[in-house]
This record gives sequence, C-alpha cells and structure tokens, in this order.
Amino acid sequence: MNQRAAAGEAAATPVHGAHAYDARVRQDQAESLLGTGIIASVFAFLVAAGMWAIFYYQLRQPGVLVWAALIHGVQAWRFAFHVRYRKTPPALRDPVSAAGRYSNALAVNGAVWGLAPWLFFPAGNLPLTTLMMMLLLGMVSGGMAALAPYRRALFSFTVPLLAGLAAAMLWRGDVLHLYLALCTLAYMYVSLKFGLQQNRLLTEALRARYEIEALSERLAQQVEIVERASAEKTRFFASASHDLRQPLHSLGLFGAALLTRLQATPEETLARNMLQCVDALETSFSAMLDVSRLDAGAVVAEPRPVALAHVFRHVEATFIQEAQARNLALRFKPGGKWVHGDAAIVQRIIGNLVHNALKFTREGGIAVLARRRAGAVSIEVWDTGRGMAREEWPRIFEEFYQVGNLERDRSKGLGMGLAIVQRLARLLGAGVQVQSRTGRGSVFRFSLPSASAQVSALPPAAAARDRAPPGALVGKRVLVVDDEQSIRESMREALGMHGMQVEVADGMEQALMIARRQHQPVDALITDFRLRNGENGIELATQLRALLGQSLPVLLITGDTAPERVLQAKRSGLTVLYKPVKSDDLLHVLHTEMRLAILPA
Repeated sequence: MNQRAAAGEAAATPVHGAHAYDARVRQDQAESLLGTGIIASVFAFLVAAGMWAIFYYQLRQPGVLVWAALIHGVQAWRFAFHVRYRKTPPALRDPVSAAGRYSNALAVNGAVWGLAPWLFFPAGNLPLTTLMMMLLLGMVSGGMAALAPYRRALFSFTVPLLAGLAAAMLWRGDVLHLYLALCTLAYMYVSLKFGLQQNRLLTEALRARYEIEALSERLAQQVEIVERASAEKTRFFASASHDLRQPLHSLGLFGAALLTRLQATPEETLARNMLQCVDALETSFSAMLDVSRLDAGAVVAEPRPVALAHVFRHVEATFIQEAQARNLALRFKPGGKWVHGDAAIVQRIIGNLVHNALKFTREGGIAVLARRRAGAVSIEVWDTGRGMAREEWPRIFEEFYQVGNLERDRSKGLGMGLAIVQRLARLLGAGVQVQSRTGRGSVFRFSLPSASAQVSALPPAAAARDRAPPGALVGKRVLVVDDEQSIRESMREALGMHGMQVEVADGMEQALMIARRQHQPVDALITDFRLRNGENGIELATQLRALLGQSLPVLLITGDTAPERVLQAKRSGLTVLYKPVKSDDLLHVLHTEMRLAILPA
C-alpha cells in the first residue's frame, strides 16, 4: 500500500488522538513543497546565472565556470523532475515519495551552492565577499517559506549551503573571516529555528483542520441519524395512532349507543365506566395529535391585542372545580393587562401550565400572574408543588418525559403537556422559562409584547360547546363512508339512536351510487380520510358535491396524525374531526354543519 492509499484510509477511518491524521498531514506538506518547485527553480536559475556572470567578469577564474556547470546541471535536474511530476495524472501521483526524492535533489543543490566559496572565493576583495555572502544567505531566506512545510527539505537545502559557506570562512583563518563564519553559523541556527517553528505551526493547523472536518462529518452523521430516528418515530406514531384510533373510534360510538339503551337500568353504571375508559384513551391520543398538528404547521398564530382578564377567566372556569376538589387555592391576577398574541393559543398555554401544576401540587395552591417587564408582559404560573432538581429542568419539555413517574401512571398523563406548551410558545415568538426548588414548588413564565387596551375585544371561545337540540337531526339522511366495517356499523348505530337515516358505503364507487338515488337526497356526508385503493375523503366530497350540485355538509374524520396528513386535511377546507370522536361531539358538529349549509350566502 502506497502513502496516498494510506492517507486515504486514514481519512476514511474516524479515529481520535493527536497523531490520527499524520499521513494526511504529510501528504499535504509534500504537495505544498512540490507545488512551489518550478517557481523556485526558475528563481534560483536567475540568481545563479547573475552570480557566476558577475564573479567571472571580475575574477576570470575557471572555478566560476565549473560551478556554473554544476549548479545549472542540478537545476535542470530539479526542473525536469517537476515537469515529470506535473505530467503524472493526479490519481497516480505519490506526493510523499516524490517529496522524498525532491529533498535529495535539494541536498545536492545546497551542497553545490555551498561549494561556491571553495571554487572562487574572492580573497582580499571585500565587496565581492559581501556580495557572495548576501546571495548565499539570501537564497536561504528566500527558500525558507517554500521549504518550511516539509521538515526534511528544510534541512536538506539549508545545512549543506551554510555549512559550506562557514567552512570556507574558517579555512581562511583570519579574524574577519572567523567572525563571518560564526555569523553564518548563527544565521543557520536562527533560520532553522524559525523554519521549524513555521513547520510546527503549519503541521498543527493541518491536523486541526482534519480533526475539525472529521468532527463535522461525525456530527453530520449524528444529525442524520437523529433526523432519521425522528422521522421514523413520527411515522411509527402516525401508523400506530391510526391503527389504534380506528377500533377506539368504533368502541366509543358503540359505547355511547349502549349507554343510551341501558339508561335507567342496573347495567348503566358498567356502560358509563366503559365510556370513561374510552375518554381517557381519547385524551392520550389527542395529546399526540396536538404535537403532530404543531409539527405539521397546521396551527397558525393570529396575533392581535388580547385582554388577559378574558383569558384568565376562561382558564379559571375550566380548572376551578378540580382545584376545589383537591382543596387547592387557584388565584388569577391579570391586573388589567393586555398583550399582543393569539387568544386561543395563550389560553391553551396557560391552561396546560395550570393543569400541569395541579397534577404535582398536593397542598397550597396555584397562582397565575401578569407582570410588566421592559415593554413586555410576563405571564407566570406559580405552584407550591414538590418541585424538581435543576438537572431536570431542560428535560421536562421533551416528549413523554415525566418527573417522578417511572411507573408510567396513566393518571399523570403522557408527559406531552409541556412539549405542547413549548411548541405553542414558539408560534408566538416566546420561550418558556422554568425555575424550581425541590419541595418548594415551581414557576413557569413566558413573555409577550404589551398591547394597549382596546375598546372591545373578542374573548377566546369557550371550552364547552352547545349540544344539538333534542330531535334536531331526526329524519336526516346521512351517508357514512369508511373502509372498515366496524366503524360503519358503529356510526350507523350511534346516529340511528338519534333518529337519523344512515346509509353506509365502503368506498367511493358505492357512495356515489347511493347518492345518485334521486328519490331521497343525502343531507350530509361523513367520510374517512383514507379509503381503500388510494381513494380519500377529500376527493369523494368534491365528486359528491359536483354530483348533487349543492354545498353538501361534509365531516372528514381521520385517525391519521402524520404531520403531512394533518396539513393536507387542514388545507382541504372541510370540517375535520380526529378519531376517536365522542358521540356528543359528532352530533354537535354535524348539526352545526347542516345549520350553516341552509343559511343564505
């Protein structure tokens, strides 16, 4: 294996340690040395030609011509070496081996330069002696930058040249030449020291560059692994959520129908308990759905001036009964402040923080405050709960992470609440901060720009919704389309219990066939998002509306939580419900859509 192959292997193998990249460093140093060879040869030729011409003109000594033949012969050898190396295809070059051979040529070249004072030393001619020393020392100085990258070349050229000059001075024996010899040796020491220092700095810089490149490559690989794992996690949860939501949706509808039938019977309690279990599962799935919707960009903030008093009032109405049941104080102090934000998102953030505080507070209470801070309003949720250690603070905003719930008690939730809070805060351009002390409680805060009080402002929508009036849907003909039989049957049972006429279809072809029956038009469509054979509910709604020539009320029901699916459903413009859907919610939304469909445009 040659040096280049070894260098390539070293580059491909991630190793740690100070000398992990020496092979690649040596290769770069060799290429740097060889890269200046032709220019250095041309420069040296001009200096040598001028030197022997001047000295021959002044001295007429045959040694000058001998030296000229030697120096130009060596320079021709060097030049031919570089030309051959440059003509070699880059893939076949071995720069480390070539640099070794070039260093040998430099040693011969330096020795010939150092031979000059022995062949034609201008004894008794101080100007020529000074000129010779200046030219020889200048050759060393001029070549130092080109030779410094390669340690061996530094010595190969400098030592023979200056040693030859110093020895010639010492041979003369007088005080002046002895002094010049000592100066030459001192100059050689300083030059080599400077050259070695430059070599060390260049070597360290090259090694650092390769280490940084290796770290960057490993970091990119780790980022790719994390991104791939995140994508796989999203696909897994989307697939698992979809597959689990389907039977859960059916279970909820069958349970609601069963509860209606068993009212005022001894078995009513069993049916009600079953529905409570279904509701608990639905809450868990809704938390995962919220994250998917946020990641998909399906939730968009619409900032406007918001009165915190309105927001606080609705959050208080949601949680006051739970706080009282736990003998906890729940205090809200908006202080008449207004902020610039999205009312619904602000309410959701505060609601999640209060809900989180209630879970971990056993005595004392929770206080929600609004404080002015440098042109902004800091919204703070304080509790007297058990608190947490400082090392836990960064992790509590991670998905599924819960402090002190190693047994995964379902009553304590999934650990998604604060992950949702963080995502919602980002939509408003805010960050959530936390401070806590074990055994003393915690405080969560986020800041929003302050806003001026408005003459009127719309409060956030109330959490509770009016239900469909009794008998409002009796006799309505509803078409249900789903590719799963259990869901079709559960929808037929749940809607039929409220007097509706329910037609079911397993796909687009059957649904269109039912809709073509002119004797009894369809009043509303309830369809699954994903149908078999690549069909989907959005396309079905479009075709059905075109067939009937009317703005047919459509409910798009889906168990998909994949971000791209959530975004596609949102962009459809249809009313979207996510499985599992409670029977009361289904009836309410269906009644609302039918009522809106008959209003004048």
